[in-house]
Amino acid sequence: SPRRVTANKNDEKFSAMKAAVLTTSVVAVVAVAVALWQGSPKERVFTKAELASYDGVNRPEIYMGIMGQVFDVSAGRQYYAKGEGYAFFAACDGSKAFVTGDFEGDVHDDVSSLTQTQLHDLATWVNGTYHAKYVYVGLLEGFFYDARGKPTPNATRVDELIAREKIDLVKRKDDERKFSKCNARRSKDENIVWCDDGHVPRRRSVFGGQERCACFATSNADELNKPPQNNLPYDNCPPLNSTCAR
Repeated sequence: SPRRVTANKNDEKFSAMKAAVLTTSVVAVVAVAVALWQGSPKERVFTKAELASYDGVNRPEIYMGIMGQVFDVSAGRQYYAKGEGYAFFAACDGSKAFVTGDFEGDVHDDVSSLTQTQLHDLATWVNGTYHAKYVYVGLLEGFFYDARGKPTPNATRVDELIAREKIDLVKRKDDERKFSKCNARRSKDENIVWCDDGHVPRRRSVFGGQERCACFATSNADELNKPPQNNLPYDNCPPLNSTCAR
């Protein structure tokens, strides 16, 4: 019938419009995705050879990388110029050394061996110090970004570990409120931990695979006698001693 034919024509029009909208949406999403991983058109991606020339000698500027981000640290010339205390960080990405303190073997950007806590601390340096004090100038091709500025799988993994550490950090703080930290003293002659009266020290495994000294009330038998992998007594220390050697 004519009514049915009209309906078919309307269906065809609707289908065509739907297809056009979907095509436009897909193109828009792809365009946004490409823009996101390619980075800003004005954002520079340095090679390691290019960054190496920004040492304050070959060029007047001093650039340095951390976690694949490049900063102009010329304003901190008293720290980063040749012969100064942090000169080994200039003109390269020495991310790993920021954490390990090995300023000879670890001045590079491969942080795959660092723990999630160490990576979180490193990210704090980036955001709390370098973005706050110095001028961001671009990205570095290497461990964190490829030649087009796209985050590498390494960078994605690092981001995942940092996000996990943020969650575990909250859990650890909650755990510290429940079981207070031990007192501690270390010198060339001794290394001891102790708890106030009525409490004993235990090696407590906490979120993120870390271990800390926690004080347990001797009256709280339920917690004190939980599986030993979580609340280990110190070696060669009687279980109910309030002071133990580490």
